[in-house]
Amino acid sequence: MMNHTLSFLTGSRIAQPASVILVGSLLLSACGGGSSSGSSTPPPVVNKSVGGIWTTQYTVTSGTNTGDTINGLAIATEQGDFVTFAKNATNGCASVGFGQGSVTGTSVSGTADWALVQYTTIPGVVANCTEPDGTTSGTTVLTGTVAQRATLTLTGTDTTSAGTVYPATTLTWTYDSLYALTPSLSMIAGNYTDGTDTLTISSNGAVFEQDPTTGCVVNGQLTIPNSSYNAYSFSVTYANCTGAYSVFNGTTATGIGAYDNTVTPNELDAGWHGTVNGQMHVYIGVFPKQ
Repeated sequence: MMNHTLSFLTGSRIAQPASVILVGSLLLSACGGGSSSGSSTPPPVVNKSVGGIWTTQYTVTSGTNTGDTINGLAIATEQGDFVTFAKNATNGCASVGFGQGSVTGTSVSGTADWALVQYTTIPGVVANCTEPDGTTSGTTVLTGTVAQRATLTLTGTDTTSAGTVYPATTLTWTYDSLYALTPSLSMIAGNYTDGTDTLTISSNGAVFEQDPTTGCVVNGQLTIPNSSYNAYSFSVTYANCTGAYSVFNGTTATGIGAYDNTVTPNELDAGWHGTVNGQMHVYIGVFPKQ
C-alpha cells in the first residue's frame, strides 16, 4: 500500500471540490403517534436512504482547468459514512472526500473532509494538484435532496485549510444498481494487486499487506455494515515502516469499499484516510483480484 499512497502533491485546481463530495445517509427512526378526540396525528416522516454507489460526470466551466471532464464515484453506507473520488482524466489529479451525514425525509445534509491528490501520471502533463491558495485539503458543508436509489442532488460549499471559501456548487448523482449486490466475506476474500504489492483479504475479513520497499506492514479488519448492500467498512494499522515512512507506525486509517463483479477480473474499489503528524493522509485505489 505504501508505495502508492496518495499524499499531498502540488498541482492546479481540478475543480471545485464541493462538486465532488457526496454525503452518506443516517437512517433516523420515525416516531409514531396516537390520536385524540377531534384531532389526528400526521403520519411520521419516513427518511429516505442515500446509501448507494453513485456516479456523476461534469465539465469544468471556470478556472485553469476549464473544459476538463471530471468523473465522480461515491460509496455511501446505510449508516451514513461515505467516501468519494472525482478524477480529472486530463491532468491526473483527483479530489477525495470522507464524511458522514443525515437525511430527514428527502432532505440531505452533512459535512466532509477532502484532499487533492495525484492519482496517475499522464505523459507530457506536469500535474500540480493544489488549490489556488496553495492548500491541498479542506472541508465541505452539504445540503440537498435524494430520490432513493435513483438520483441525489447535492450542493456543497468548500472551505480550504487556509480559510478560502468557494462559491457553492450543485451536482446530480445517479444511482448504480451494483450497490444491490449481496455482500459476503467469502466473495471478497482473496489476493488483490496493489501496484507491485499484494493486498490480502481472508475469509474472516482480516486485511494484510507488506511493502518490501518501505518495510510497512498493514494489518486490519474488513466488516459488512449492512448485509443487504454492497459496501464494506474497514480499519487498518501501520507498523514496521522505515525511513521517511516511519511516521506511519502505529497510525490507523479507516475507509469504505465496494466489490465490482461486473468487470474481469473482479475488483475492489476503496478509499481510506487517517491522521499522520497532524495532517490528513488519504489512499484510494482500484484493486484487481488475482
